[in-house]
Amino acid sequence: MCNMHRLPPAYLPLDHGFRLLQFLYDNKFMVVYFTGGEPTLHPDLVPLIEHANRLRLVTSMTTNGTSPLSTLAQLRDAGLDVLSVSIDHWDGEICERLRRHRGIQAKQEERLHYAKHIGLRVYALAYLNPQLCEDGAIQTFVEYTEHTLDAPVAFCFPTTSNENTYRLCGVGSDADSSKVYRTIRSILELKRDGHRILNPTVYLEDILRFLRGKPPAVHCRGGEDVVYVDWLGNTYPCFLRGKLFNALDDEAHFLHSVQCNDCVINCFREPSIFAQFPRRSLFVLDEYPTLSFLFGEHRISATS
Repeated sequence: MCNMHRLPPAYLPLDHGFRLLQFLYDNKFMVVYFTGGEPTLHPDLVPLIEHANRLRLVTSMTTNGTSPLSTLAQLRDAGLDVLSVSIDHWDGEICERLRRHRGIQAKQEERLHYAKHIGLRVYALAYLNPQLCEDGAIQTFVEYTEHTLDAPVAFCFPTTSNENTYRLCGVGSDADSSKVYRTIRSILELKRDGHRILNPTVYLEDILRFLRGKPPAVHCRGGEDVVYVDWLGNTYPCFLRGKLFNALDDEAHFLHSVQCNDCVINCFREPSIFAQFPRRSLFVLDEYPTLSFLFGEHRISATS
């Protein structure tokens, strides 16, 4: 779903990682989400998780499911709060074709089951690739995550981004957009029917509003309540906006009173909802189970 494998290799030194975590803590951020590419390729991932845990930051990470099982145990011991495993489809051949990695589905399933076995909070994370947007596919996929994986699932919205160091694949045509709309509507109906889908209801509803050109119920607050920091320390409001500052070298200048609706990338829209929900009692009953699963009640009360 991204072009990281095409970029020149880069390395975030451990001391810089510690400084960036301290920067997040000092500026009262609550959650740090380790992503990539594949974060388990970083040789210092475990000490970074340990340091974030010492700072009482809630830690989350997504893996493509190819790391050794021992790495997952080390991350559990380091204090990782939440692990998501990228899952593309219920058909192993399609998974191999998408990832170009032999036997990828079996590896992903094994890592997910093992992570659950050792006590990590785990969910499946699916990018809405074209195969999942075919008629009836999303219900089959949700049933696969429930019965075969025995795990909740969350979905990533496809978005085009060429602004900074992280680029996403996008929706390529009007026909694709209509398929995505129907797929999001199906996800929302499945969630309302009680299936274990972690995306907040208000977020799914706002995607439908966005695709219809309607204003959202909750605006994104990228650059204020949520930021993206790359391996150089460059800090962005999101994947679509230019750099705000460098967290390693510059004075922090966050945005204020942000009310953006230019995209619905869940990496930024969902944290924006969570950041605002204590002041919006309308969302508490629907979204608190999601928060409770992801972070645990004791972590919510300790960091909120």
